Amino acid sequence: MLAEYEAKPMTLNLNFLETFVKIAESGSFSKAAVNLNLTQSAISQQIEVLENFFGAKLFERSIKGVTLTEEGKVLLKRTRIILDNLKLAKIEISNSLGEVKGILRISSSTVPGEYILPKYFIKFKAKAPNVEFQIEVNDSEISLTKLADGDVDLAAIGTLITDGAFESMVLEEEELILAVPKNHELARQGLHDLKEILKYPYILREKTSGTRKETEKILKKAGISLEDMQIIGELNTTESILTAISEGLGISIISSIAASKLEKTDLIKCLQLPPDFAAKRKLYLVKKKGQDKKVIQEFWDFILESRR
Repeated sequence: MLAEYEAKPMTLNLNFLETFVKIAESGSFSKAAVNLNLTQSAISQQIEVLENFFGAKLFERSIKGVTLTEEGKVLLKRTRIILDNLKLAKIEISNSLGEVKGILRISSSTVPGEYILPKYFIKFKAKAPNVEFQIEVNDSEISLTKLADGDVDLAAIGTLITDGAFESMVLEEEELILAVPKNHELARQGLHDLKEILKYPYILREKTSGTRKETEKILKKAGISLEDMQIIGELNTTESILTAISEGLGISIISSIAASKLEKTDLIKCLQLPPDFAAKRKLYLVKKKGQDKKVIQEFWDFILESRR
């Protein structure tokens, strides 16, 4: 330990620790100064205070920037834990006072994530303005995996889950339809026999999506094998499939909620499936059983009440 960094008794400013983390993450005093809206001189003074407090040099400086010393690495590890625990404490105290506050992480398949959940976010934010939503769009299988692993708080998916570790509610109900280009032959004559789709290029969703699984059930009921179809590709989102259809590349069984919005722009045509194969599906919101995080339960109860 260098003598010049001999520890001295003093009060430690929490903001200085936040500054330290910003420098460590950016590798630059100047970048940290810009991010924190401080002068570089103020940044340097804060680090000097920290080095005196801990009695150790925290950064090695070079023309390329700054890197952490071994002592700096120890402080970074512990500081992150301290700051995270302070955030959690603030949230828990707010919750105990009746205020709903925190981050709600949701993994959602395309249709609920892009067409259904946003309206609930807006309404819930009016009630609980201090809640932050972090949503990522994945297929149903990935969303459930993330929920099981604790990477997200909720999953919004397009297929029913019977796993006893989860609790689910119906978020929305919709019909699956056949979307075709606006000038397509089927757009003019209608779809009377589902096997007519065998004559045209077809676009599938990826294997792990809820829409794909529901589509395969419909095709199986109609006696249609994927091997008999003119599959031209698999795409990962409903939007990408709709774009391909609007450009005349193929047809697809797809969400009516998503397709109907594009149909209003006169780029595609939505056709109901023949009565024997009419398919309504439910979209679900899922959480892990025993989850006691207040913001999760508040949002869950809010949607339950909204759906009544």
